[in-house]
Amino acid sequence: MHTPTVTVLMPVYNGEAFLRTAVESILRQTFTDFEFLIVDDGSTDDSREIVRSLRDPRIRLETVEKNRGTVHALNTGIALARGKYIARMDCDDISLPHRLDRQVGFMEKHPGVGVCGSGMRLVKKGKPKNFRYQPCSDEELKITLLFNTCFFHPTVIMRTSVVEKALYPDNLVYTQDYNFWTRLAPTTGFANLREPLVYFREHPDQVSAKKADMQKTNARSIRRSYLRSLFSGLPSGDQEIHHKIAENSRTIDLLQAAAWLELLVDRNRRERVFPPDIFLREMSRKWWLCCRKNTHYGKEAPGIYRSSSLHGHYRPEVFKLLKFYVRSLAAGQGNRPD
Repeated sequence: MHTPTVTVLMPVYNGEAFLRTAVESILRQTFTDFEFLIVDDGSTDDSREIVRSLRDPRIRLETVEKNRGTVHALNTGIALARGKYIARMDCDDISLPHRLDRQVGFMEKHPGVGVCGSGMRLVKKGKPKNFRYQPCSDEELKITLLFNTCFFHPTVIMRTSVVEKALYPDNLVYTQDYNFWTRLAPTTGFANLREPLVYFREHPDQVSAKKADMQKTNARSIRRSYLRSLFSGLPSGDQEIHHKIAENSRTIDLLQAAAWLELLVDRNRRERVFPPDIFLREMSRKWWLCCRKNTHYGKEAPGIYRSSSLHGHYRPEVFKLLKFYVRSLAAGQGNRPD
């Protein structure tokens, strides 16, 4: 039996609305040495019939009679995968024709990388919108995990030899990808391609729209554990500000935020968890984003931004900096957060 280079893994649960388009985007890949493993997780709509109607020999349809959730479907797929690599795909997204070609080529050249994602383009109401990107280097991605997930999940390709030893954790549902990356981080290299290779469809039926509160709670738990695993002995009472920074809150006490980020920079400088120059730049970028989101400080906001030494280690785009100044002045004094 031929062993394919890639197993494209797609979990499906009642995905008939966009399923055919998603599947066809994989079948049209310029890289052709793949199997397409579709795990139907107890769908009650026409998802299975749509898949069967496509009649492509590369498609393997695995059916689960009772819905058991995305994590179970993904781990079932990992166990059944025959490819050297596993490429994730969701049933409502679109992979661009050269996606697998680009990612397989990268993985072949970088044997130390176990997970590689890409940029993506958002699709709303059927229309392509803005592009979105994550950092690209291993160090940047693992620093990003201190705050949030570092990959767009449907864009990743993974070495089967790496993920078959880990599997997706079945606790903290609706944040399984963030949980997964924090567990894999100590074991393998991470990377992202800057190029957008997937069109990500946003719609009201997504988990992120329906389970936002639970996602937030579970993300906080994962974030706290990852932070503690890297920096022991941090003051627990101050970690609420860390969550607010991660959540892009518009009610942040900026002085507390600066003190917290400066503390992390100091701890990393002494303990060398990450390269100090990269870590400093990333914390400086976080400081900029905090201030940019909290222009309700009014005309004091630019001064507060400049008051931290962090501001000198990340240079925002000029037009965004000017926009920050204009919005701060327009906001007046405003009301500061409690």
